[in-house]
Amino acid sequence: MLGRDRVVVHARHRAASWVREGWRLPEAAFQIESVVGELCANALRHGGGLASFDLILCEATAYCPPSLRILVGDYLPHAHPRMSCDPNAELGEHGRGLLMVTALTAGWGWHRIGADLKQVWCKVILPLDALPWLVRS
Repeated sequence: MLGRDRVVVHARHRAASWVREGWRLPEAAFQIESVVGELCANALRHGGGLASFDLILCEATAYCPPSLRILVGDYLPHAHPRMSCDPNAELGEHGRGLLMVTALTAGWGWHRIGADLKQVWCKVILPLDALPWLVRS
């Protein structure tokens, strides 16, 4: 179990570092770190292992504010992610991760990639002035 925990901790810290230092969005780091940790933990626990982990920064358009897409791949394309708990039930250790992802993001979903992989994605909306350094060429 310690190996799995290390993978999740590494992914969380790497995401937080990218967001804080690389993209200069410190106000979003905790939110992104929490979501990345949950999706990576789900890939390890329910998806046969972590196959991929990507962050995609999306600039604002006339119809959409700036956002960050989080993509986490795993090895069980037939294991569909689902919220499996009753939000009114007593607090337990498991079953509330996707409820948290739902609360912290603008939306999430999943799709198959070929015959052997699945990718779970979510979108985090960033403040309109979040990317002043991003210049379209």
